[in-house]
Amino acid sequence: MARAEGILRVLIIDSSLTDADVIVNVLRSAGHAVRATREDKPAAIEKLLSAQNWELILCREHVADVQPMDILNLIQHLDKDLPCIIITDDKTHEADYFTTNAKDIVLFEDKQRLQFVINREIDNLFIRRLARRNERALRESEKRSKTLLDSSRDAVAYMHEGMHIYVNQAYLNLFGYHESEDVAGLPILDLFSADDHPKFKAVFRQFTEQPDAPPVTLMGNGLTAEGVTFKAEIQFSHARVEGEDCTQVVIRDDTVINEQTAPVVTLIDEHDQLTGLYNRSRFIDELEKTVRRAAEGEGDAQLLYLTLDDFLSIKEKVGLGTSEVILKSVSDLLQNNLAEHEVIGHYGDQVFTIIVPHHDDAYIDERAESFRRTIDDYVSHVAGKTIDLHCSVGIARINESQLTAEAVLENADRAAMKAQHAGGNQVMRFHAQSSEIEQQSSEVWHKQLQTALQEDKFTLFYQPIVSLHGEEQEFYEVLLRLQVNDEFIAADKFIHHAVQLKMMTEIDKWVIRSALKALTIHRQRFPKTRFFIKLSEQSLHEEAFVDWLSASLSAQQLTARSLIFEVSETMAIDNVEQVSHVIERLQGLGCEFGLEHFGSGIDFSNSLKAFNVDYLKINGTFVENMAHDAENQAAVKAIIEMTKEAGKRSIAEFVSDANSLALLWRLGVDYAQGYYIHEPSAEMNYNFEDDEL
Repeated sequence: MARAEGILRVLIIDSSLTDADVIVNVLRSAGHAVRATREDKPAAIEKLLSAQNWELILCREHVADVQPMDILNLIQHLDKDLPCIIITDDKTHEADYFTTNAKDIVLFEDKQRLQFVINREIDNLFIRRLARRNERALRESEKRSKTLLDSSRDAVAYMHEGMHIYVNQAYLNLFGYHESEDVAGLPILDLFSADDHPKFKAVFRQFTEQPDAPPVTLMGNGLTAEGVTFKAEIQFSHARVEGEDCTQVVIRDDTVINEQTAPVVTLIDEHDQLTGLYNRSRFIDELEKTVRRAAEGEGDAQLLYLTLDDFLSIKEKVGLGTSEVILKSVSDLLQNNLAEHEVIGHYGDQVFTIIVPHHDDAYIDERAESFRRTIDDYVSHVAGKTIDLHCSVGIARINESQLTAEAVLENADRAAMKAQHAGGNQVMRFHAQSSEIEQQSSEVWHKQLQTALQEDKFTLFYQPIVSLHGEEQEFYEVLLRLQVNDEFIAADKFIHHAVQLKMMTEIDKWVIRSALKALTIHRQRFPKTRFFIKLSEQSLHEEAFVDWLSASLSAQQLTARSLIFEVSETMAIDNVEQVSHVIERLQGLGCEFGLEHFGSGIDFSNSLKAFNVDYLKINGTFVENMAHDAENQAAVKAIIEMTKEAGKRSIAEFVSDANSLALLWRLGVDYAQGYYIHEPSAEMNYNFEDDEL
């Protein structure tokens, strides 16, 4: 929310009314119009943070019932963009907060510095709020522009370097394609007769070499997906999409250019035909309005993402017709359970989404539980079969920190997935637990990691790596998870603590031992399976590591070729001599080796010269959503070509969408992995023989 009214709303955590008054006077003397509230009770603080909007929290270090870490964890738990400044009486305590989310630590007696820090953080806060407002406005503008393009009768496409990056529905219809993915990354020349290629190339080259050139029009013969040709008028013009220079292409079928067609008004049905609830598009519109209101300080809300457990199995059991009857019954039950001002939509086949306009977690939890019980109580008898339904509900907050409806939906979806993975028929809130885990001290982490090593509280997940152009192999990457209560914490949330505590060699050995045991069992049915395993810097410097590995392989009666070890490119560059030595020894055993996050270095061609590796994993930041980023496409293309020239095999990590996968295939990458292909799982259940990517 913009700072229109000039009021600075400050929450002071302090047990002393006198000291709080001193702080308020400091703020006022700095020229701020202050509306301050003092509190020192945990429950009241949480209620104030949830129910009201604030610009600043000032937290005294020594308050009887509240510690600064409690406040910092609460801010993160509530997902608030809210600067917190800790005020201490002892300068030696500063270091205790250097690794926390506190914006600064200031001595109570240093009034001048307190004014400086407050002014800085307030300015930064309003810059962030303005940036979010501008980004929302930009997204809304882009959405309106896309809607106009999608509804245009003209066939419109946007290209970068002759490759399609966007096409509208009229364009698909004209060329006989069904989905935008069918042409994503496809050269525009493929859509025109070969006889026109020389003329097309000459005009297009001359046009693209002149950034200020006016639109150019030429006639040619279009080529549909079925091989049918038609005369077309093609117009090129310069454009920018998401900050990137590109070419807009407008194509008109010459046979209908001069036809006078009566205007057609399309009425968009806002309701799902099966359930009568808001359809996906209409619900997202409502969610975007809610996100916008929260961003403007008009009230927080929360999203419930309700997905029916095992509904695909139920559909197979009863058939499509009966499953639709069940969905209609479920939608009626959910709608009857709605409270005033709540908004519900049928978001997907087995997914229902509900906006609850309320900030209080306890109230939201009860509403979510109410919807879960409604489904849990539903029993249907069809065709002599009893259908006992259950659901998992994910909850995500909608407040000023959320930029888009898509981000809120993704958060709620993740929470629902966690609920399903934990057994289903339960409610989970996005990130509520892991945020507290990440804030634990080094001492707590040391104890927790030691316990995990001693009591096998670690768990291995596996993600398949599939062939696009490489030799057919059955690869899994081994990924480490830490089990805390019912949640599996990804390694990136705790591994830096293990590094600081110098525990990585122990953890690497636990991973390898456990992976070898799992591989021995799995290979009884799938003898070709091989594992990619990450190695830490600490293990590379362990002189006896390779000998230990050789003995471990012998104990499990596995050959060294079963394993491919990998290290990050940046870590390898920092330890060239040691990494080269370990690579040589591991390859001497029969293992293969790879560099992950390849492309992170300033000149990644040097890494190819320095290390004799077998695989190069392309940096996931280049690959993720690469279909919409020309610079990333160029980087990926260069790495793939460099890899082929060097006789290595390339792997694209973080493949997140169909467009990127299609483009990677066209660029010739050997292997790919990512959530779009298959998410990490505790089970090795990917079917490599039935791979229809």
